[in-house]
Amino acid sequence: MKARGTVLPIFYDVDPSVVRKKTGSFGEAFANHEERFSDDKEKVWRWRSALTEVASFSGWNSKEWYAYTFFV
Repeated sequence: MKARGTVLPIFYDVDPSVVRKKTGSFGEAFANHEERFSDDKEKVWRWRSALTEVASFSGWNSKEWYAYTFFV
């Protein structure tokens, strides 16, 4: 992400704050993921950190757009 210099996050059917804060069903799914990869806590920490960082970028929230506008 940092090497390429361009990231355009698209939050499809999820609010970026839910991703950033790991709440709701996203938080539950992430907790299950953490449990699944409990033997590699460093990897899980990197994922958590990356998700928090990307969710802090400005991007498109699909709830504000029709799906076809993403692909035109």
